[in-house]
Amino acid sequence: MSNNICVIGMWHLGCVTAACLAKLGHKVTCFDFDEIVVDNLEKGQLPIHEPGLDELFSEGKANGNLHFSNDLKKIIPASDFVYVAFDTPVDKNDEIDMSVINKAFDAIIPLLNKEAVLVISSQIPIGSSDEIVKKIRKAKKKNEVCYTPENLRLGNAINSFMQAERIVFGLSSPAIKERIEHLFSRIKAQHFFMSLKSAEMTKHAMNSYLATMISWSGEICNLCEKTGANAIDVIAALKAEKRVSQNAPIMPGLGFGGGTLARDVQILRKLGKANKINTTMFNAVMESNNERMNYVADKLKSILGTLDKKKIAFLGLTYKAGTSTLRRSLALQVIDQLKSEKIKISAYDPMVKEKIDDYSHIEICSNAIKAAKDADAVVITTDWDEFKSLNYLALVKVMKNPVIVDTKNMLDSSKFNKTKIKYYGVGVGNEE
Repeated sequence: MSNNICVIGMWHLGCVTAACLAKLGHKVTCFDFDEIVVDNLEKGQLPIHEPGLDELFSEGKANGNLHFSNDLKKIIPASDFVYVAFDTPVDKNDEIDMSVINKAFDAIIPLLNKEAVLVISSQIPIGSSDEIVKKIRKAKKKNEVCYTPENLRLGNAINSFMQAERIVFGLSSPAIKERIEHLFSRIKAQHFFMSLKSAEMTKHAMNSYLATMISWSGEICNLCEKTGANAIDVIAALKAEKRVSQNAPIMPGLGFGGGTLARDVQILRKLGKANKINTTMFNAVMESNNERMNYVADKLKSILGTLDKKKIAFLGLTYKAGTSTLRRSLALQVIDQLKSEKIKISAYDPMVKEKIDDYSHIEICSNAIKAAKDADAVVITTDWDEFKSLNYLALVKVMKNPVIVDTKNMLDSSKFNKTKIKYYGVGVGNEE
């Protein structure tokens, strides 16, 4: 038996959620406060690139499971589940902005039919779901709330949803457990049912754990570079340990970006401050990650001596390979650290074709060769497969200096041993 579901918030989380719920056989209607976004979706124009998402939307439209509307007053009363799936904004300080979420709740609650369940998947601070329940009761309604924190991974979001290892459900009442289980019955994942606050804390705990491990990785990499050790070998050995595992979130890199992990660390720090609990480790994680943003600038200075009047070419700008999102991408955060008017910056990314708002000083090029022309260094910042197979011998011929800084350790450094190319990975003891 299918359900009528309204999914509110059409960006990455909402689009993936709507398409996957339609794939599971439910009747799904998509809504966003931006009418242009909904109109474009109906035309087949998605606001973000995610592998397989265009095809999944086309399939849902073709089989009649996916619909679109700009009229909440029409779709909310007819919905068995109302799914709030905004990608919650964060500012440059990684502080969460709940305004669009609160706007949605204020619009939804008066329109709920008496049997509808409000499902929240947007990223919200602990305690938010209980506040929503209070709003519902204040409106003299008995609707229950389920908080199921999103666990999507950019570039692999559809598999993350459809083949989840586990799904967390916070319930305002055990009475809706059976309905929630039925809603997700076709996803063979382990289900964890708990209170609303426990589900919210699970999300904070997961992301703060990932952030901590990534920051730890960065500091290990720094020490490896200075001592001549190879962080790739070190981490491979660690992952062979059962206490660590192959899936451990440890790797050489530039730290964490995107705002997602930092958002949850900041929420926990704020929670600690409000409750007079020391968050020494979380404070250190943020400090470590902020320092990590200077890695590329410091590396380039150590190689080139000075960045004055230099040209730096970046390969990769998006937050992650396989996506088109630029919001809080590490590449752009790294570029922010190169704020010298005497530096020229060019870039190539297969998903970026036009000038970027607030980054008009970046010359967007149509291919890697054009980006690298007359450059003093090329910096690889997004792990697109295309960059693995580039002819780097041809690339450096158009450069002023044959310097490659590979922040993803994508390339086989041994291939450059007998060339004039100066190759620098992360954490691999390559200090000159």
